[in-house]
Amino acid sequence: MGFNLPGCSCSYILSMRSSIPSKILLSMLTALPGAAQDRLPVFETRWTAESWQMPAAGERHMGMLGLQVNRRWDSGVYAGLGGWGSMTGERGGFITMGFDGGWRVPLTEHLGLDTGLWVGGGGAGRASVGGGLMLRGHSGLSWETQHGTYNLEWSRVRFPNGAIDSRQVALTAVFPFHMPAWNAHAAEALALPSLGHFREMSVLLTIQRYSPSQSVRALGGKPDRAPLDLGGLELRLSLGKHAFVVLDSAAAARGKADGYMDVFMGLGYSVDLKDSGGLRGVVKLAAGPAGGGNLDVGGGTAFKATVGLDAIIGKDGLLSVSGGYITAPSASFKARVVQIEAGRRFTFGTTSGPRTSSDWAWSWTGWAFRPSFLRMAKAQRRGNAEPLPIEFVGLHFSHDLGAGFETVGQGNFATSGKAGGFAQGLVGLAWRSPALFGAGPRLRLQGLIGASGGGGVDTSGGLVTQPSAGLEQDLSAGWSLQVQTGRSRAPNGKLDTSFLEGGLAWRFKVPTRL
Repeated sequence: MGFNLPGCSCSYILSMRSSIPSKILLSMLTALPGAAQDRLPVFETRWTAESWQMPAAGERHMGMLGLQVNRRWDSGVYAGLGGWGSMTGERGGFITMGFDGGWRVPLTEHLGLDTGLWVGGGGAGRASVGGGLMLRGHSGLSWETQHGTYNLEWSRVRFPNGAIDSRQVALTAVFPFHMPAWNAHAAEALALPSLGHFREMSVLLTIQRYSPSQSVRALGGKPDRAPLDLGGLELRLSLGKHAFVVLDSAAAARGKADGYMDVFMGLGYSVDLKDSGGLRGVVKLAAGPAGGGNLDVGGGTAFKATVGLDAIIGKDGLLSVSGGYITAPSASFKARVVQIEAGRRFTFGTTSGPRTSSDWAWSWTGWAFRPSFLRMAKAQRRGNAEPLPIEFVGLHFSHDLGAGFETVGQGNFATSGKAGGFAQGLVGLAWRSPALFGAGPRLRLQGLIGASGGGGVDTSGGLVTQPSAGLEQDLSAGWSLQVQTGRSRAPNGKLDTSFLEGGLAWRFKVPTRL
Protein backbone atom coordinates (compact mmCIF):
# COMPACT_ATOMS: atom_id res chain seq x y z
CA MET A 1 0.00 0.00 0.00
CA GLY A 2 1.75 3.18 -1.10
CA PHE A 3 1.54 6.93 -0.91
CA ASN A 4 3.44 9.18 -3.30
CA LEU A 5 4.57 12.25 -1.42
CA PRO A 6 6.58 15.17 -2.79
CA GLY A 7 10.26 14.28 -2.84
CA CYS A 8 9.82 10.58 -2.03
CA SER A 9 7.86 7.47 -2.85
CA CYS A 10 7.10 5.71 0.44
CA SER A 11 5.35 2.48 1.40
CA TYR A 12 4.08 2.27 4.94
CA ILE A 13 3.19 -0.90 6.81
CA LEU A 14 1.20 -0.79 10.03
CA SER A 15 2.55 -3.30 12.53
CA MET A 16 0.66 -4.16 15.71
CA ARG A 17 3.38 -6.49 17.01
CA SER A 18 4.45 -5.91 20.61
CA SER A 19 7.79 -6.67 22.27
CA ILE A 20 7.54 -6.72 26.06
CA PRO A 21 10.68 -7.39 28.16
CA SER A 22 10.15 -10.49 30.26
CA LYS A 23 12.88 -9.79 32.86
CA ILE A 24 11.98 -6.29 34.10
CA LEU A 25 12.66 -5.77 37.79
CA LEU A 26 9.53 -4.15 39.18
CA SER A 27 11.47 -2.91 42.18
CA MET A 28 12.90 -0.27 39.83
CA LEU A 29 9.50 1.43 39.94
CA THR A 30 10.24 2.82 43.40
CA ALA A 31 12.75 5.26 41.91
CA LEU A 32 11.81 8.66 40.55
CA PRO A 33 12.62 9.72 36.93
CA GLY A 34 15.83 8.04 35.87
CA ALA A 35 16.85 4.46 35.25
CA ALA A 36 13.49 3.05 36.39
CA GLN A 37 11.50 5.02 33.85
CA ASP A 38 13.95 4.07 31.11
CA ARG A 39 12.96 0.43 31.69
CA LEU A 40 9.22 1.08 31.60
CA PRO A 41 7.20 0.80 28.38
CA VAL A 42 7.10 4.21 26.68
CA PHE A 43 3.82 5.50 25.26
CA GLU A 44 3.01 8.77 23.52
CA THR A 45 0.08 10.95 22.53
CA ARG A 46 0.20 12.45 19.02
CA TRP A 47 -1.92 15.55 18.34
CA THR A 48 -2.24 16.58 14.68
CA ALA A 49 -3.97 19.53 13.01
CA GLU A 50 -4.46 19.71 9.25
CA SER A 51 -6.97 20.93 6.64
CA TRP A 52 -8.45 18.59 4.00
CA GLN A 53 -9.50 19.69 0.54
CA MET A 54 -13.03 18.45 -0.22
CA PRO A 55 -14.08 17.13 -3.66
CA ALA A 56 -17.22 19.26 -4.07
CA ALA A 57 -16.66 22.41 -6.10
CA GLY A 58 -16.66 25.53 -3.94
CA GLU A 59 -16.76 23.65 -0.61
CA ARG A 60 -14.61 24.97 2.19
CA HIS A 61 -11.65 22.94 3.44
CA MET A 62 -12.44 20.68 6.40
CA GLY A 63 -10.30 21.41 9.46
CA MET A 64 -9.35 18.13 11.16
CA LEU A 65 -7.95 17.29 14.59
CA GLY A 66 -6.31 13.92 15.17
CA LEU A 67 -5.34 12.20 18.42
CA GLN A 68 -3.39 8.93 18.51
CA VAL A 69 -2.04 6.96 21.50
CA ASN A 70 0.98 4.82 20.60
CA ARG A 71 3.52 2.45 22.10
CA ARG A 72 7.05 3.51 21.18
CA TRP A 73 10.15 1.29 21.00
CA ASP A 74 13.84 2.17 21.30
CA SER A 75 14.28 1.65 17.56
CA GLY A 76 12.02 4.65 16.89
CA VAL A 77 9.14 2.47 15.68
CA TYR A 78 5.70 3.32 17.10
CA ALA A 79 2.23 1.78 16.73
CA GLY A 80 -1.15 2.37 18.30
CA LEU A 81 -4.68 3.64 17.77
CA GLY A 82 -6.68 6.83 17.63
CA GLY A 83 -9.04 8.91 15.54
CA TRP A 84 -9.85 12.07 13.62
CA GLY A 85 -12.72 14.53 13.89
CA SER A 86 -13.87 17.55 11.88
CA MET A 87 -13.69 20.89 13.69
CA THR A 88 -14.37 23.37 10.87
CA GLY A 89 -15.95 23.27 7.41
CA GLU A 90 -19.36 21.98 6.35
CA ARG A 91 -19.27 18.30 7.42
CA GLY A 92 -19.92 18.30 11.16
CA GLY A 93 -20.00 14.76 12.55
CA PHE A 94 -17.11 13.54 10.39
CA ILE A 95 -15.36 11.12 12.80
CA THR A 96 -13.02 8.21 12.02
CA MET A 97 -11.22 5.65 14.20
CA GLY A 98 -8.38 3.25 13.40
CA PHE A 99 -4.73 2.26 13.82
CA ASP A 100 -1.45 3.96 13.06
CA GLY A 101 2.21 3.07 12.92
CA GLY A 102 5.44 4.73 11.89
CA TRP A 103 9.13 5.25 12.42
CA ARG A 104 11.14 8.22 13.66
CA VAL A 105 14.78 8.22 12.48
CA PRO A 106 17.13 10.65 14.30
CA LEU A 107 19.30 12.79 12.02
CA THR A 108 20.94 14.93 14.71
CA GLU A 109 20.53 15.31 18.49
CA HIS A 110 17.19 17.09 18.01
CA LEU A 111 16.26 16.76 14.31
CA GLY A 112 14.65 13.60 12.91
CA LEU A 113 12.64 12.18 10.02
CA ASP A 114 9.16 10.87 10.88
CA THR A 115 7.12 8.74 8.46
CA GLY A 116 4.04 6.59 8.98
CA LEU A 117 0.63 5.27 7.97
CA TRP A 118 -2.89 5.46 9.45
CA VAL A 119 -5.62 2.95 8.48
CA GLY A 120 -9.20 3.12 9.73
CA GLY A 121 -12.84 3.77 8.98
CA GLY A 122 -15.66 6.21 9.52
CA GLY A 123 -16.70 9.54 8.07
CA ALA A 124 -20.16 11.03 7.69
CA GLY A 125 -23.05 10.02 5.49
CA ARG A 126 -23.10 13.41 3.72
CA ALA A 127 -19.39 13.29 2.83
CA SER A 128 -17.89 11.47 -0.18
CA VAL A 129 -16.32 8.61 1.79
CA GLY A 130 -17.82 5.63 -0.08
CA GLY A 131 -17.65 2.64 2.25
CA GLY A 132 -15.66 4.58 4.85
CA LEU A 133 -12.12 3.16 4.49
CA MET A 134 -9.55 5.89 5.22
CA LEU A 135 -5.82 5.83 4.52
CA ARG A 136 -3.38 8.54 5.62
CA GLY A 137 0.34 8.60 5.00
CA HIS A 138 2.74 11.21 6.33
CA SER A 139 6.41 12.10 6.04
CA GLY A 140 8.21 15.06 7.54
CA LEU A 141 10.75 16.52 9.91
CA SER A 142 10.57 16.36 13.70
CA TRP A 143 12.27 18.46 16.38
CA GLU A 144 12.73 16.78 19.77
CA THR A 145 12.83 18.76 23.01
CA GLN A 146 12.88 17.87 26.69
CA HIS A 147 9.08 18.09 26.93
CA GLY A 148 7.92 16.75 23.56
CA THR A 149 8.53 16.41 19.84
CA TYR A 150 7.09 18.75 17.20
CA ASN A 151 6.65 17.73 13.56
CA LEU A 152 6.15 19.57 10.29
CA GLU A 153 4.70 16.96 7.91
CA TRP A 154 3.39 16.51 4.41
CA SER A 155 0.40 14.16 4.46
CA ARG A 156 -1.99 12.56 2.02
CA VAL A 157 -5.50 11.43 3.00
CA ARG A 158 -7.46 9.14 0.71
CA PHE A 159 -10.78 7.29 0.86
CA PRO A 160 -10.19 4.57 -1.79
CA ASN A 161 -13.89 3.84 -2.42
CA GLY A 162 -14.94 7.48 -2.04
CA ALA A 163 -14.00 10.80 -3.59
CA ILE A 164 -11.84 12.43 -0.89
CA ASP A 165 -8.15 12.60 -1.92
CA SER A 166 -6.34 15.47 -0.22
CA ARG A 167 -2.70 16.53 0.15
CA GLN A 168 -1.75 19.04 2.83
CA VAL A 169 0.78 20.29 5.38
CA ALA A 170 0.21 19.02 8.94
CA LEU A 171 1.44 20.14 12.36
CA THR A 172 1.95 17.43 14.99
CA ALA A 173 2.89 17.57 18.68
CA VAL A 174 4.06 14.35 20.40
CA PHE A 175 4.19 13.97 24.18
CA PRO A 176 5.73 10.81 25.73
CA PHE A 177 4.73 9.18 29.02
CA HIS A 178 5.54 6.00 30.94
CA MET A 179 2.96 3.42 32.03
CA PRO A 180 3.80 0.36 34.16
CA ALA A 181 1.95 -2.23 32.03
CA TRP A 182 3.21 -5.73 31.33
CA ASN A 183 1.74 -8.68 29.51
CA ALA A 184 -0.14 -11.04 31.79
CA HIS A 185 2.51 -13.80 31.76
CA ALA A 186 5.40 -11.44 32.61
CA ALA A 187 3.44 -9.70 35.39
CA GLU A 188 2.63 -12.95 37.16
CA ALA A 189 6.36 -13.75 37.39
CA LEU A 190 7.29 -10.42 39.00
CA ALA A 191 6.97 -9.21 42.56
CA LEU A 192 4.90 -6.12 43.27
CA PRO A 193 6.92 -3.09 44.35
CA SER A 194 6.26 -0.48 47.00
CA LEU A 195 4.92 2.18 44.64
CA GLY A 196 5.60 5.84 45.33
CA HIS A 197 2.98 7.53 43.12
CA PHE A 198 -0.53 6.91 41.85
CA ARG A 199 -3.19 8.07 39.40
CA GLU A 200 -6.92 7.57 39.85
CA MET A 201 -8.99 6.66 36.80
CA SER A 202 -12.78 6.35 36.69
CA VAL A 203 -14.64 4.40 33.99
CA LEU A 204 -18.32 5.37 33.78
CA LEU A 205 -21.25 4.28 31.65
CA THR A 206 -23.43 7.27 30.77
CA ILE A 207 -27.07 7.87 29.89
CA GLN A 208 -27.78 11.36 28.59
CA ARG A 209 -30.66 13.40 27.23
CA TYR A 210 -30.19 16.42 24.98
CA SER A 211 -33.22 18.75 24.88
CA PRO A 212 -32.72 21.18 21.95
CA SER A 213 -33.61 24.85 22.28
CA GLN A 214 -36.33 26.51 20.21
CA SER A 215 -33.85 27.85 17.64
CA VAL A 216 -32.47 24.43 16.62
CA ARG A 217 -33.00 23.38 13.02
CA ALA A 218 -32.22 20.22 11.04
CA LEU A 219 -29.83 20.30 8.08
CA GLY A 220 -32.75 20.90 5.72
CA GLY A 221 -33.69 24.09 7.59
CA LYS A 222 -36.85 22.85 9.33
CA PRO A 223 -37.22 23.29 13.12
CA ASP A 224 -36.08 20.22 15.06
CA ARG A 225 -36.70 20.18 18.81
CA ALA A 226 -37.03 16.40 19.25
CA PRO A 227 -35.16 15.25 22.38
CA LEU A 228 -32.18 12.99 21.83
CA ASP A 229 -31.29 10.12 24.18
CA LEU A 230 -27.69 8.89 24.12
CA GLY A 231 -25.56 6.15 25.62
CA GLY A 232 -21.84 6.38 26.07
CA LEU A 233 -18.68 6.10 28.10
CA GLU A 234 -16.75 8.62 30.20
CA LEU A 235 -13.15 8.29 31.39
CA ARG A 236 -11.62 10.51 34.08
CA LEU A 237 -7.89 10.65 34.88
CA SER A 238 -6.83 12.53 38.00
CA LEU A 239 -4.30 15.36 37.81
CA GLY A 240 -4.22 15.81 41.57
CA LYS A 241 -6.62 15.80 44.50
CA HIS A 242 -9.33 17.85 42.76
CA ALA A 243 -8.59 18.32 39.04
CA PHE A 244 -8.96 15.66 36.35
CA VAL A 245 -8.91 15.15 32.59
CA VAL A 246 -12.21 13.94 31.12
CA LEU A 247 -12.93 12.04 27.89
CA ASP A 248 -16.66 11.84 27.15
CA SER A 249 -18.02 9.96 24.11
CA ALA A 250 -21.70 9.30 23.37
CA ALA A 251 -23.96 8.24 20.49
CA ALA A 252 -27.68 8.40 19.81
CA ALA A 253 -29.65 5.41 21.11
CA ARG A 254 -33.24 6.71 20.88
CA GLY A 255 -34.96 9.52 19.02
CA LYS A 256 -34.86 10.78 15.44
CA ALA A 257 -31.10 11.35 15.19
CA ASP A 258 -29.58 7.85 14.89
CA GLY A 259 -26.04 8.31 13.61
CA TYR A 260 -25.30 11.30 15.88
CA MET A 261 -22.04 11.00 17.83
CA ASP A 262 -19.81 13.29 19.87
CA VAL A 263 -16.33 12.91 21.37
CA PHE A 264 -15.35 15.49 23.98
CA MET A 265 -12.12 16.05 25.89
CA GLY A 266 -11.65 18.60 28.63
CA LEU A 267 -11.06 19.32 32.30
CA GLY A 268 -13.03 18.75 35.47
CA TYR A 269 -12.79 19.92 39.05
CA SER A 270 -14.33 18.38 42.17
CA VAL A 271 -14.92 19.79 45.66
CA ASP A 272 -15.63 17.63 48.72
CA LEU A 273 -19.04 18.39 50.22
CA LYS A 274 -18.51 15.97 53.12
CA ASP A 275 -15.38 15.50 55.21
CA SER A 276 -15.31 11.84 54.26
CA GLY A 277 -15.12 12.73 50.56
CA GLY A 278 -18.15 10.55 49.86
CA LEU A 279 -20.08 13.40 48.21
CA ARG A 280 -18.51 15.83 45.78
CA GLY A 281 -19.57 18.78 43.68
CA VAL A 282 -18.22 18.49 40.14
CA VAL A 283 -17.78 20.94 37.25
CA LYS A 284 -16.71 19.79 33.74
CA LEU A 285 -15.92 21.76 30.60
CA ALA A 286 -15.05 19.93 27.37
CA ALA A 287 -14.90 20.41 23.60
CA GLY A 288 -14.56 18.23 20.52
CA PRO A 289 -16.13 17.01 17.27
CA ALA A 290 -19.87 16.28 17.13
CA GLY A 291 -22.55 15.67 14.54
CA GLY A 292 -24.53 13.27 12.40
CA GLY A 293 -28.17 12.27 12.58
CA ASN A 294 -29.24 15.22 10.38
CA LEU A 295 -28.42 17.69 13.19
CA ASP A 296 -27.07 21.11 12.26
CA VAL A 297 -23.64 21.32 13.93
CA GLY A 298 -21.83 23.29 11.22
CA GLY A 299 -18.16 22.28 10.93
CA GLY A 300 -18.42 19.98 13.94
CA THR A 301 -16.85 21.88 16.83
CA ALA A 302 -19.03 21.70 19.94
CA PHE A 303 -18.66 22.66 23.61
CA LYS A 304 -20.24 20.99 26.61
CA ALA A 305 -20.39 22.24 30.21
CA THR A 306 -21.99 20.43 33.16
CA VAL A 307 -22.36 20.86 36.93
CA GLY A 308 -23.33 17.97 39.18
CA LEU A 309 -22.81 15.69 42.15
CA ASP A 310 -20.59 12.61 42.55
CA ALA A 311 -21.44 10.00 45.21
CA ILE A 312 -18.86 7.39 46.22
CA ILE A 313 -20.64 4.04 46.55
CA GLY A 314 -18.83 1.47 48.67
CA LYS A 315 -15.07 1.32 48.16
CA ASP A 316 -14.73 1.85 44.40
CA GLY A 317 -18.21 2.62 43.02
CA LEU A 318 -19.12 6.02 41.62
CA LEU A 319 -22.57 7.44 40.82
CA SER A 320 -22.86 10.87 39.18
CA VAL A 321 -25.82 13.10 38.27
CA SER A 322 -25.31 16.36 36.37
CA GLY A 323 -26.94 18.94 34.15
CA GLY A 324 -25.59 21.46 31.71
CA TYR A 325 -25.51 22.75 28.17
CA ILE A 326 -24.09 21.75 24.78
CA THR A 327 -23.63 24.14 21.86
CA ALA A 328 -22.17 24.16 18.35
CA PRO A 329 -21.15 27.83 17.94
CA SER A 330 -21.04 27.76 14.12
CA ALA A 331 -24.57 26.31 13.75
CA SER A 332 -28.02 26.24 15.30
CA PHE A 333 -27.59 23.16 17.53
CA LYS A 334 -27.93 24.03 21.23
CA ALA A 335 -29.43 21.84 23.94
CA ARG A 336 -29.85 21.36 27.66
CA VAL A 337 -28.08 18.25 28.98
CA VAL A 338 -29.13 15.84 31.74
CA GLN A 339 -26.60 13.10 32.45
CA ILE A 340 -26.55 10.06 34.76
CA GLU A 341 -23.33 8.06 35.14
CA ALA A 342 -22.34 4.94 37.04
CA GLY A 343 -19.06 3.06 37.14
CA ARG A 344 -15.91 2.20 39.02
CA ARG A 345 -12.78 3.98 40.21
CA PHE A 346 -9.31 2.45 39.80
CA THR A 347 -6.11 3.60 41.51
CA PHE A 348 -3.04 2.69 39.43
CA GLY A 349 0.58 2.76 40.57
CA THR A 350 2.68 5.10 38.42
CA THR A 351 6.07 6.79 38.29
CA SER A 352 4.58 10.29 38.63
CA GLY A 353 1.55 11.99 40.14
CA PRO A 354 0.38 12.33 43.76
CA ARG A 355 2.36 10.53 46.46
CA THR A 356 0.94 7.25 47.76
CA SER A 357 0.41 6.39 51.41
CA SER A 358 3.06 4.06 52.83
CA ASP A 359 0.44 1.58 54.05
CA TRP A 360 -1.28 1.06 50.66
CA ALA A 361 -1.43 -2.52 49.36
CA TRP A 362 -1.19 -3.33 45.63
CA SER A 363 -2.26 -6.12 43.32
CA TRP A 364 -2.31 -6.87 39.58
CA THR A 365 -5.50 -6.18 37.59
CA GLY A 366 -6.04 -7.61 34.13
CA TRP A 367 -7.00 -5.66 31.00
CA ALA A 368 -7.11 -6.41 27.29
CA PHE A 369 -7.05 -4.50 24.02
CA ARG A 370 -8.06 -6.01 20.68
CA PRO A 371 -7.94 -4.51 17.20
CA SER A 372 -10.39 -6.46 15.05
CA PHE A 373 -12.24 -6.74 11.75
CA LEU A 374 -15.96 -7.47 11.55
CA ARG A 375 -18.17 -8.33 8.57
CA MET A 376 -21.97 -8.10 8.61
CA ALA A 377 -23.62 -10.49 6.15
CA LYS A 378 -26.43 -8.23 4.89
CA ALA A 379 -27.18 -4.95 6.64
CA GLN A 380 -30.71 -3.67 5.99
CA ARG A 381 -30.92 -0.08 4.68
CA ARG A 382 -33.51 2.65 4.89
CA GLY A 383 -36.26 2.70 2.27
CA ASN A 384 -36.05 0.08 -0.45
CA ALA A 385 -32.25 0.06 -0.76
CA GLU A 386 -30.74 -3.40 -1.22
CA PRO A 387 -29.15 -4.97 1.90
CA LEU A 388 -25.38 -5.24 1.40
CA PRO A 389 -22.49 -6.66 3.42
CA ILE A 390 -20.56 -4.14 5.54
CA GLU A 391 -16.99 -4.51 6.80
CA PHE A 392 -15.69 -2.71 9.89
CA VAL A 393 -12.50 -1.94 11.73
CA GLY A 394 -13.02 -2.42 15.47
CA LEU A 395 -11.45 -1.31 18.77
CA HIS A 396 -12.20 -3.55 21.76
CA PHE A 397 -11.25 -3.05 25.43
CA SER A 398 -12.05 -5.26 28.40
CA HIS A 399 -11.40 -5.50 32.14
CA ASP A 400 -10.98 -8.82 33.96
CA LEU A 401 -13.58 -9.36 36.71
CA GLY A 402 -12.36 -12.82 37.71
CA ALA A 403 -13.79 -16.32 37.18
CA GLY A 404 -13.52 -15.80 33.41
CA PHE A 405 -15.85 -12.76 33.28
CA GLU A 406 -14.97 -9.43 31.66
CA THR A 407 -16.60 -6.05 31.16
CA VAL A 408 -16.34 -5.00 27.52
CA GLY A 409 -16.38 -1.77 25.53
CA GLN A 410 -16.18 -1.81 21.74
CA GLY A 411 -16.37 0.61 18.81
CA ASN A 412 -16.81 -0.45 15.16
CA PHE A 413 -16.45 1.86 12.13
CA ALA A 414 -17.49 0.92 8.58
CA THR A 415 -14.80 0.64 5.88
CA SER A 416 -16.83 -0.87 2.98
CA GLY A 417 -20.37 -1.67 1.82
CA LYS A 418 -21.52 1.79 0.71
CA ALA A 419 -22.13 2.67 4.37
CA GLY A 420 -19.50 5.33 5.09
CA GLY A 421 -20.21 6.95 8.44
CA PHE A 422 -21.95 3.89 9.92
CA ALA A 423 -20.56 3.19 13.40
CA GLN A 424 -21.33 1.27 16.60
CA GLY A 425 -20.54 1.98 20.26
CA LEU A 426 -21.20 -1.07 22.46
CA VAL A 427 -20.75 -2.18 26.08
CA GLY A 428 -21.49 -5.45 27.86
CA LEU A 429 -20.15 -8.65 29.43
CA ALA A 430 -18.10 -11.58 28.19
CA TRP A 431 -17.11 -14.96 29.63
CA ARG A 432 -14.01 -17.01 28.76
CA SER A 433 -13.82 -20.69 29.65
CA PRO A 434 -10.64 -22.37 30.87
CA ALA A 435 -8.40 -23.61 28.06
CA LEU A 436 -9.94 -26.73 26.53
CA PHE A 437 -7.75 -29.85 26.69
CA GLY A 438 -5.16 -27.96 28.75
CA ALA A 439 -3.64 -25.79 26.01
CA GLY A 440 -6.44 -25.65 23.46
CA PRO A 441 -8.79 -22.78 22.63
CA ARG A 442 -11.18 -21.19 25.10
CA LEU A 443 -14.91 -20.85 24.55
CA ARG A 444 -15.95 -17.19 24.50
CA LEU A 445 -19.53 -15.92 25.04
CA GLN A 446 -20.33 -12.23 24.77
CA GLY A 447 -23.39 -9.97 24.99
CA LEU A 448 -23.24 -6.29 24.00
CA ILE A 449 -25.75 -3.45 23.78
CA GLY A 450 -25.29 0.12 22.60
CA ALA A 451 -25.83 2.75 19.94
CA SER A 452 -25.45 2.39 16.18
CA GLY A 453 -26.30 4.44 13.13
CA GLY A 454 -25.32 6.41 10.04
CA GLY A 455 -24.45 5.36 6.49
CA GLY A 456 -28.07 4.78 5.50
CA VAL A 457 -28.40 1.66 7.68
CA ASP A 458 -31.84 1.32 9.29
CA THR A 459 -31.27 1.36 13.06
CA SER A 460 -34.25 3.71 13.75
CA GLY A 461 -33.22 5.55 16.92
CA GLY A 462 -29.84 3.85 17.25
CA LEU A 463 -30.34 1.14 19.90
CA VAL A 464 -28.65 -2.15 18.92
CA THR A 465 -28.00 -5.55 20.57
CA GLN A 466 -25.12 -7.83 19.58
CA PRO A 467 -24.75 -11.31 21.19
CA SER A 468 -21.96 -13.58 19.95
CA ALA A 469 -20.03 -16.80 20.63
CA GLY A 470 -16.64 -17.99 19.51
CA LEU A 471 -13.17 -19.28 20.36
CA GLU A 472 -10.02 -17.68 21.74
CA GLN A 473 -6.59 -19.29 21.32
CA ASP A 474 -3.72 -18.16 23.57
CA LEU A 475 -0.48 -17.40 21.69
CA SER A 476 2.58 -15.90 23.42
CA ALA A 477 3.67 -12.68 25.17
CA GLY A 478 0.07 -12.01 26.25
CA TRP A 479 -1.40 -12.22 22.73
CA SER A 480 -4.40 -14.35 21.77
CA LEU A 481 -6.42 -14.92 18.59
CA GLN A 482 -10.20 -14.42 18.84
CA VAL A 483 -12.82 -15.49 16.29
CA GLN A 484 -16.55 -15.24 16.95
CA THR A 485 -19.89 -15.03 15.22
CA GLY A 486 -23.19 -13.54 16.29
CA ARG A 487 -26.12 -11.36 15.34
CA SER A 488 -26.55 -7.59 15.23
CA ARG A 489 -30.12 -6.35 15.67
CA ALA A 490 -31.77 -2.95 16.04
CA PRO A 491 -35.02 -3.56 18.03
CA ASN A 492 -36.68 -0.44 16.57
CA GLY A 493 -35.29 -0.71 13.04
CA LYS A 494 -34.82 -3.17 10.21
CA LEU A 495 -31.21 -4.10 10.95
CA ASP A 496 -31.10 -7.82 11.75
CA THR A 497 -28.08 -9.65 10.36
CA SER A 498 -25.40 -12.16 11.27
CA PHE A 499 -21.74 -11.15 11.55
CA LEU A 500 -18.27 -12.72 11.74
CA GLU A 501 -15.48 -11.08 13.73
CA GLY A 502 -11.80 -11.81 14.28
CA GLY A 503 -8.85 -10.06 15.89
CA LEU A 504 -5.68 -10.24 17.98
CA ALA A 505 -6.05 -9.40 21.68
CA TRP A 506 -3.19 -8.26 23.91
CA ARG A 507 -3.73 -9.02 27.59
CA PHE A 508 -1.76 -6.96 30.09
CA LYS A 509 -1.71 -6.19 33.81
CA VAL A 510 -1.10 -3.02 35.78
CA PRO A 511 -0.44 -2.52 39.53
CA THR A 512 -3.68 -1.43 41.19
CA ARG A 513 -4.50 -0.48 44.78
CA LEU A 514 -6.46 -3.13 46.65
